[in-house]
Amino acid sequence: MGSSTQSAFSLFVLSAALAGCASQGVQRSTAAPAGIPPPKLVVFMVVDGFPQEQVTKYYDQLSEGGLKRLIDRGAWFSNNHYSHATTYTGVGHATLLSCAHPYKHGVIGNDWLDKKTGARVYSTEDSRHTYLDEETPKHAGTSPFNMKVTTVGDELIYANGSARVVTISGKDRSAIGLAGQLGTAYMHSPATGRFITSTYYMSDYPAWWKSFYESRPQDRYFGQMWTPLLPDESYARSAPDDRPWSTNYKGLGTKFPHPISGGAQTPSKGYYDAMLWTPYGDLLTLDFVKAAIEGENLGSNPAGVPDLLAISWTSHDYVHHLFGAESKQAHDHTLRLDRVFEDFFSYLDRRFGLDNVLITLSADHGFMNIPEYSASRRIDAGRIDPEKMIEAVNAHLWARFPSLDGKKVVTTWWNPTLYIDYKLVDGARLSRIDVEESAAAVLRDYPGVESVYTRNRLEAGQLPDTKMSRQVYLAWHQYLSGDIVVMNKPNWYLFAKPFGYAATHGSPWSYDTNVPLMMMGSRWVRPGKYANSEVVDLARTLAYVLNVRPPNGCEGRVLDEIVRTAPGR
Repeated sequence: MGSSTQSAFSLFVLSAALAGCASQGVQRSTAAPAGIPPPKLVVFMVVDGFPQEQVTKYYDQLSEGGLKRLIDRGAWFSNNHYSHATTYTGVGHATLLSCAHPYKHGVIGNDWLDKKTGARVYSTEDSRHTYLDEETPKHAGTSPFNMKVTTVGDELIYANGSARVVTISGKDRSAIGLAGQLGTAYMHSPATGRFITSTYYMSDYPAWWKSFYESRPQDRYFGQMWTPLLPDESYARSAPDDRPWSTNYKGLGTKFPHPISGGAQTPSKGYYDAMLWTPYGDLLTLDFVKAAIEGENLGSNPAGVPDLLAISWTSHDYVHHLFGAESKQAHDHTLRLDRVFEDFFSYLDRRFGLDNVLITLSADHGFMNIPEYSASRRIDAGRIDPEKMIEAVNAHLWARFPSLDGKKVVTTWWNPTLYIDYKLVDGARLSRIDVEESAAAVLRDYPGVESVYTRNRLEAGQLPDTKMSRQVYLAWHQYLSGDIVVMNKPNWYLFAKPFGYAATHGSPWSYDTNVPLMMMGSRWVRPGKYANSEVVDLARTLAYVLNVRPPNGCEGRVLDEIVRTAPGR
């Protein structure tokens, strides 16, 4: 696809080769050389938009069997960060099980621009494949074609042909990013409320899926209201609801109680879409997760090979977008998701015994507070309009280079980069470097902008020796990314539409990069609170525990301080 076609095609060939190896290889168990039997099932959980601070902020109100169980009985890294600057959903999910940074795995954002065609590219779109048994919207996610690396699931299947890898999420880019090349991804459809897949993964749904949806379980929450779980005084540590800067979206309103009908009179698209933006989206996900475990018979592989189930819980991200990470709604949703985890862990214990299951938890990114809330606390904060920023840059370039006057030199914005029409620059016989540097100069003085990086300096490695420069470098792909990278100041909102949401993410600041990293499984993990880690360390450690080779783009380290190397040690 565009400049990435050759690399992506090579990966497609690699995928086919891996599949062949898996189907023709010897079926073997991964019984550990150290004498520690592998888990029957790995449950790899991601909470979309889950900042680390929320793990401890509500700790006293958590149930004993949910998040608190992971914190107290598992290994928890409290200073765990993403190392790349572009903390978006597609990027995070491509990173989590590949343990590769964006400059390697190729998913540089949720969207970017194809430099050859000038068309938008959605991170998991693939025109060769469609949704199975449903209409496929333009730019829908249907395959991992744009991912250039393997995942732990791919390596598990390569090493053990009978291993099963299933991923489930409310978002297509999340499920597909976790599934890698060889897993099977299911994603929520706002059109029907079902968890669907694409023709990349199968030609027909399995019998268990068809049986599950015969009773239309997606309709069971219609007519419900989202109300606070606890008495009002329990939310004193959070910002009150119905603030003027909250977003009234999909008919949910700005204060409790929140109707989830989406304005529909009967279960239909409005309801299916709105539901995922509330705690009922988590309940819907849990219903399907249990059905998938039983339908695929996960964790019961007769060859003794582990299976991998990856779940991305989507609704937390949506709640933050509408109400902010500091809100009463975010507080309540954390508690309700915790109760979902308590239910899920009890289910896993009954079915397998938790001693046979390895559970991990992380997030694809954190979240900012609403800028107006930050400003009300005398913190520098605001909103940047990318379209106005483009207008300002082009006006500056017209004044600086008269031969470009009136022409759209900077063409578009896809987070967090601006794209330059180099054909236009070349045609005017101007230096690309001069145009880039001139644009960067005006951007550095633009309200809310922290720093600016040009293509020439990125390609030449001429960056300041700072943490942010390293974050940008790890996030930037020479052949796919835009030409001028813009990093916003802390607490400044930078997204496609400045008032599309109340709050967002995507920055290199700690509220976006600092997310949980937890592993729980008494046979394989030493419990306790630990300090420093990177998100890429999680999948590398998981590959180590499973005795499979690390994914081919992996840059994480094994968290050997938590891994048991022999029974009881």
